[in-house]
Amino acid sequence: MKTPSFENVKASVKLVIWDLDETFWQGTLSEEGIVQIESHIAMIRTLVDRGIMCSICSKNDFDQAKAAIEKLGIWDLFVFPHIAWSPKGQAIAKMVKDMGLRDENVVFLDDNHLNLEEAVFFSPKLMAVEAVGDMTGLLDLPEFKGKEDSNHSRLKQYKVMEQKQSEQSETGLSNTEFLKQSEIKIRIVTDVENHMDRVLELLNRTNQLNFTKVRANTAQERKDFDDLLAVSGMHAGLIEVQDRYGDYGAVGFFAVRTKFSGTTVHHLTFSCRTLNMGVEQWVWDYLGRPEFKIVGPVAGELTEPVDWITQVTDFETTADPQEERRLCMVGGCDLLQVSFYCGTNRDEYVNKQDDQGMLVRYDDVGFFINPRDMALKHNKSLQRFIGYTYEEMLDLDKSLAAADLILLSMYFSIPSDLLFTYGGNEFGGKYWGTVPPRRFKKLMKDPDTAMRFSKEMFHRRLALEERLELTRQSFVHADACRTPGVPLFILGSATQHGQQAERTQDMRLAFNAMCRNFCETTENTHFIDVDNLLEADEFADSDHYTRTGYFKIADFVNKQTALLEKKDIVETTKRLNESASA
Repeated sequence: MKTPSFENVKASVKLVIWDLDETFWQGTLSEEGIVQIESHIAMIRTLVDRGIMCSICSKNDFDQAKAAIEKLGIWDLFVFPHIAWSPKGQAIAKMVKDMGLRDENVVFLDDNHLNLEEAVFFSPKLMAVEAVGDMTGLLDLPEFKGKEDSNHSRLKQYKVMEQKQSEQSETGLSNTEFLKQSEIKIRIVTDVENHMDRVLELLNRTNQLNFTKVRANTAQERKDFDDLLAVSGMHAGLIEVQDRYGDYGAVGFFAVRTKFSGTTVHHLTFSCRTLNMGVEQWVWDYLGRPEFKIVGPVAGELTEPVDWITQVTDFETTADPQEERRLCMVGGCDLLQVSFYCGTNRDEYVNKQDDQGMLVRYDDVGFFINPRDMALKHNKSLQRFIGYTYEEMLDLDKSLAAADLILLSMYFSIPSDLLFTYGGNEFGGKYWGTVPPRRFKKLMKDPDTAMRFSKEMFHRRLALEERLELTRQSFVHADACRTPGVPLFILGSATQHGQQAERTQDMRLAFNAMCRNFCETTENTHFIDVDNLLEADEFADSDHYTRTGYFKIADFVNKQTALLEKKDIVETTKRLNESASA
């Protein structure tokens, strides 16, 4: 019998993937039967005790193989098994990805060298070992040292991960299946001249899904745009979208001219609120999939057409209590993806670009806590350097007072190092304001502007506790403005799921603790704990979520609001009955 060679094992091992026939056991399960190898069974137990996971990739009947392994008493020690009559290379690559591992930390044991070569083709750094004879010698290698885990905590973690992915698949919560059950409908409005305000807003303020980035800011650009629309053969349309969860409004615009030589794309732009819905792919396919130069960066790709969107001439209208509810939302543009699940009657103070193409952030403490006095109204630093206006601050207060539901996302008021005070007679300034880094860089490019900035703005280097207190004061302002009985929701920050979260974890934990404390001590105020609410695969990164993730956040808000409304009705009825009986 050949002696197995372990020379390919060169890195610490976190996962061992076993072939079954003539590897884990002797013989072929579907033919002459099998003979168990006791040392391999013991090896599985030892590996799991060391915190090294074991999986299976075998060409066999799943139920038959599972029954045979269950008889050995070790089926529950395997995770993510792939037992099917299908190629092994792609199956192993998917397994490694699903487990969140790197192929360089995975060993694959198989007696067939073609299977080994196929696996390495799809996972180039995989440690492929030809399984000939007893494999227990692997346990003596330093790469198989592992880490003591006799309680099998690591196995339990992977079992949970395996179960979550299985349930997601069974319930149709994959992105594609989710979209297919969303009943997305598109209406194309060709009378764009009567909707020019929205068209210009899409042209000038969208970036993530703006594939052409041709603006119409200046008088000349606006004239050029009007002339373009007047060109014979120009096809322009405003895209309106609805699905079973709500009305997204006008979220996209295109302008193309088709001639015998092909289609020229002049404008193709969409709001980020449709990100990951497939709207841009559907429109591109609707236009005939024209080739054009995409001006990057863009957050989406124009690839294969989608089959989950339906074009309609008119949307059906149905009564929905959410449509009557008025929302006030303040925070990053990702809140837009939450908002359309909560209702269409909303005031949105979400980060945007101003007319000069500079970023304006509304998740700024100054937007809330600055006194609404006439001195601030006439202060030029506010609009010149901060970005939002005095009128918008007044509108915020009105919106908070008129809202039936308030949602705040304020984490990014904490980490910025560009916090300033300005204006007033006090030393260093009376008013607070945060300048976004991208805006700050643009301001500093002009020497005269940079000089004015240095004279008018006072840089405040505050300790974390002081910044948290300013943000807490923002919550206090929102609480003071709202009508009694109106729920206030505060979105927490993810403390994992990305390098950014790892680097700023202490700050995020402190922010969440402050938010929790405020919610616990303030009536009808609710903390949205994204760490516990969302699954790991529902985080796009530390600060953004998948479509399913945004839906879950909105669903949490809607369900909590419904419970509060029901409780209010019960308490009101009880008071009326008590009053009547008295």
